[in-house]
Amino acid sequence: MSSRTQEPAPSGAPPEEGLSAEQLASRRARRRAADRQSHRRLLTRVGAPAALAVLVVVALVLAARSGSGQEPPAPVADPVPSGGLAATPPARAVVMARIGRLDLRLPVGREQVTAVLFHPIMTPGGVPLTPADGLDHHTAGGDDGAPSAGVDVGAPVGTTVYSPVDGVVTAVIPFRVQGRPEGLEIALTPNGLPDVVVRVAHIEPTADGVVPEVGQAVGAGRTVLGRVRDLSRISSMEIARYTADAGNHVAIEVVRLASG
Repeated sequence: MSSRTQEPAPSGAPPEEGLSAEQLASRRARRRAADRQSHRRLLTRVGAPAALAVLVVVALVLAARSGSGQEPPAPVADPVPSGGLAATPPARAVVMARIGRLDLRLPVGREQVTAVLFHPIMTPGGVPLTPADGLDHHTAGGDDGAPSAGVDVGAPVGTTVYSPVDGVVTAVIPFRVQGRPEGLEIALTPNGLPDVVVRVAHIEPTADGVVPEVGQAVGAGRTVLGRVRDLSRISSMEIARYTADAGNHVAIEVVRLASG
């Protein structure tokens, strides 16, 4: 014989035995309402502090961004290249002389040129230069040496010096005045002319220490070789006759190497 155990009624509530169906439904509805009310109280106790914490974090983030009420600063632009290499327009567009089909370009920015002087050189194998049409220049004569194989391009001390040709660096050596090293001389072999050397002197490393390396490819008016060195303190400059300053300049010679 099976037995049935009746679950006890909630504390404080009369047993359900003997109640009508309508009374039972009413009691169960009251229980569900009480349960929902209990759940709401629990959510209020747990959720309110969490929501308050979120509001506090959002307020702190907004305060950090706004500072004194100002909008967040705009992103900072990329810095200017070190050494001020872009301070003047590059010289690549200005042809100052030609050697056959080779263009020799100004080694400094056009606005910084104080004078251009073509002159003979005593170095064997000097290649005569043909000044470009329309170039404002001077020519110094002489009975000795190759005529117009050298060119001095006047510019203030510290002016950035660019390669005058497309080619390759073949030597970086001290430039000597009266036996003493005074800056650098850089030898360049132009593209397509392996038997020709373009020598660039009266320069020194940039403030950032920029010095090209042997074997480095260079672009005319684009690759930095150095900056104009002050040699007026130890030597008189012929180009000073055509400038309003001491005549500091970039010295360039073009030489054809002996065959064999």
